Amino acid sequence: MTKSADSYLDVPKGKSIFAEGDKGQTMYIVESGCVELFLAERGKDAIAVVGPGEFFGEAAMFEDGPRFCSAIAREPCRLLKVERAVFADLLRQNADIALKMMNLLVHRQQQCELNLTVSLAELSRLRRKPAAPAAAPTVESKPKPEKPAPARAPVAAEPPAAPVAKTLEACVLRHAQGQSFALDPAISEFLIGRPDPVAGINPEINLTSVDPTRSLSRRHAKLIRQGRLFFVREEAATVNGTFVNNVRVATGQDVPIKPGDKLRFGAVEVEFAAA
Repeated sequence: MTKSADSYLDVPKGKSIFAEGDKGQTMYIVESGCVELFLAERGKDAIAVVGPGEFFGEAAMFEDGPRFCSAIAREPCRLLKVERAVFADLLRQNADIALKMMNLLVHRQQQCELNLTVSLAELSRLRRKPAAPAAAPTVESKPKPEKPAPARAPVAAEPPAAPVAKTLEACVLRHAQGQSFALDPAISEFLIGRPDPVAGINPEINLTSVDPTRSLSRRHAKLIRQGRLFFVREEAATVNGTFVNNVRVATGQDVPIKPGDKLRFGAVEVEFAAA
């Protein structure tokens, strides 16, 4: 597949790419910007946000059916269009894209199973919740005349409490040479590796400057934020391993990390720390 100018779609912020129910035989790979996916039944809350290096619209392309959701550009974005007729050629020409698609599909399936498990557990809890007991009947009694309350001295009003600022803890990866790699609090997944313009790989955490031996894979690992918790996950086809406190991480497994932990990606060792 040749990436000609016709293969790209530049979409301004807020513009719809396709609507739920539309027929489509095209999937899209995000080169820059991000896209929000919506389901009519879920209202105004996005069911997913797709960023650089990720894809969407594959279901309609594979099944030759209608779009199951709507896609709207959350910010100006550039998309690579992949038609059904050239999809097989794209995978043959670029194995990295095939691995990326497999990783994302596996992650999406795991997330769906996790969401389903949580929903079923909540439904079971609600079904087991006992009904509130009926209130006992009350007998009205003739009210007794109240004695006048003694006069009270006026109480000075307390000054309003100072507002508490809501803060989101920021974290960094610190290298022994003094370099720090900040983790943007607005992002939930950080690809760790080295860039590859040909394959369209642009990791959020680029450790090339501290990796003189080129021990990093292009898509080496990911740091994942879930609320205030962080996890590290080694990507498929990583060659030189990922370690947490000198313990090897199994490929595809989410391993929890905390400030002070030592992480090693190939030959690059960094400390995970609060900023």
